[in-house]
Amino acid sequence: MNQQIKWDYFDKGLDYFDDEEYEKALEFFEKALEIDPAFENAMAYKSFSITELKSLNDSLVFINQMLEKYPEYDSLYYLKASLLSDLEIFEESNSYFDLALKKGFEEDLTYYGRAYNYFGLEDYENSAKYFKKHLKTNPDDLQSWCKLGYSLYHISSMEEALNCVDKAIERDPDFYLPYFYKGEIFLGEGDNEKALKCFQKAHQLQVDDSETKKRLEKLT
Repeated sequence: MNQQIKWDYFDKGLDYFDDEEYEKALEFFEKALEIDPAFENAMAYKSFSITELKSLNDSLVFINQMLEKYPEYDSLYYLKASLLSDLEIFEESNSYFDLALKKGFEEDLTYYGRAYNYFGLEDYENSAKYFKKHLKTNPDDLQSWCKLGYSLYHISSMEEALNCVDKAIERDPDFYLPYFYKGEIFLGEGDNEKALKCFQKAHQLQVDDSETKKRLEKLT
């Protein structure tokens, strides 16, 4: 009976979470955890709700508390790794991805996080490696195509880099980010004229992006 009730509470929490009613969602995830304090799914979504209502750091405090109680849960190491990545604590994040894998977490679910961390560390060889792995199962992730292209620009050829960015444009020609990264590549090559055209296109599609504005101010 209690098993069914905890899932009812959890499902109700999901409904509220999907509707962005995070306070109500948190209430139902906590009710589920009152019935079963070891309920892994409810822990994860309580963490997500805390992030939305408070901060990444508050969510990290909660996950650390859960890790002390349930060090056998692979998902908690993954959640901590993801929070650390969002906080741009990249090296420690990768160490927790490693721990998640040692505990049995699915490796392919860590590829994007690892790629993002290595990208943040400017370790472009490893970011390219993991973006490629991630894109094999997530070929419509436009941001990853862009970051793969930028990573490849630093370690291989401009042609390969532009090819990746163009794949993102083919999938969604109205998304600003591929044009931004294409501009970055041309800017790195010293081709300011082509870079300017790309940044102008990115700005046209996303007028409030601060990084694009900075590039335009630099080039005009």
